[in-house]
Amino acid sequence: MTFLRCCAWLAAVALAALAGPAQSASQIVPLAPGNAVIGFRAYAFGLFPVDGTFGRFHGQLVADPGDPRTCHVEVTVETASLQMPSIALRDDVLSPSLLDASRFPTLAYSGDCQSGGIDGTLTLHGVSRKLPLAILRDASSYAAQASLRRADWGITGRPLMAGPTIRIRVSTTLAAQ
Repeated sequence: MTFLRCCAWLAAVALAALAGPAQSASQIVPLAPGNAVIGFRAYAFGLFPVDGTFGRFHGQLVADPGDPRTCHVEVTVETASLQMPSIALRDDVLSPSLLDASRFPTLAYSGDCQSGGIDGTLTLHGVSRKLPLAILRDASSYAAQASLRRADWGITGRPLMAGPTIRIRVSTTLAAQ
């Protein structure tokens, strides 16, 4: 669940890099804790928001600041680095009934900018599927977001408690240029 939000955040970072002054060469922006946030939101019993973030991930954004339609994002997340307000809830999310961190120690996203978003593939729980991310922008930040159906990635445990969908969002604040 958290990986999805991470992907959305990475898309936001990609847009931030594209907002700089026009240049002819591509720029490489590292994606790691400290300059990026990867997280998710699910709704327990369809009502109560449950949030989580990942503490260990790495990747990069390769972008052409002169052409915001041109970028490539790749990120890999360590599933066991999930951080949540409750240790018991975190352990349940990482258990075999949900993310199964022992069998699937990483999540990954790779994609390219398209008009208004990122067209990419999410590998989660051993399943790779297309997951487009919408990009949102304001004067000082970028965000990318998507919703996914857990069952599409083979995560079917705890259907009432965890809900059928997970919202992901990735965001960043732009540094002053």
